[in-house]
Amino acid sequence: MRTAATAMLAAMLMLSGCSKPTDAVIPSDMDSWDEKLAPEIKKLSDSEREKVAAYLMRAKMGEAFGGGGIPPGTTIGQAIDAQSKWEAEQAAKRAEEEALKKKLEQERAAALEQLNKAVTVTLLAKRELPKNYNIGRYSEYQEFRIGVQNNTEKPIVGVSGEIKFVDVFDKEVGAVNFRISENIDPGKTVVWTGGRDYNQFLDAHRAVWNLEDGKYTTRFVPEMVVFGNGEKLTVPE
Repeated sequence: MRTAATAMLAAMLMLSGCSKPTDAVIPSDMDSWDEKLAPEIKKLSDSEREKVAAYLMRAKMGEAFGGGGIPPGTTIGQAIDAQSKWEAEQAAKRAEEEALKKKLEQERAAALEQLNKAVTVTLLAKRELPKNYNIGRYSEYQEFRIGVQNNTEKPIVGVSGEIKFVDVFDKEVGAVNFRISENIDPGKTVVWTGGRDYNQFLDAHRAVWNLEDGKYTTRFVPEMVVFGNGEKLTVPE
């Protein structure tokens, strides 16, 4: 009888002495982690070990940049909970950012569609003009003739945007920005001629300059349409 009671008491003492690895306190002395912390971490599941490792790294990096580090008395379980909470917060933040990005992209796409419906813009021709000191042209010059049609029922007084140049390999090789300040009545069309000084050291200038007729296409990207009543259609940044 006494032998059985003694064995039961010994078993109870052994059980009470066994603690879960998550109850182990993380030593404040990092030099003792291999001896005191590593054996407890080895008892955890793979996912728990990953969370502890991530928590320790994040805490130590934060401490290096002036953060509070690991609070004294923090257990492995608390570290796992803290890391899980932080990861959930980061996931929620990423979801919010992604939702905002999608919203802004949709707004931009809708604005572009509205602008493209308001005007039709096309490149009619481009010319490469050499220097001519006699007429005051002191550098080579790229000239562009652009046609603009007002598809709305309101007068337009200004259009800005970009003509992108695409070569035969469907590669965008350059672009030209323009601002047209012309009165365009509803349903009417104007032809605008403008250009830029040619800079041979800019790849985009050189690529557009060397494009041969019939061996490229263009694409209009609108920026703003200004109506006679002051109303504007714009593309969000």
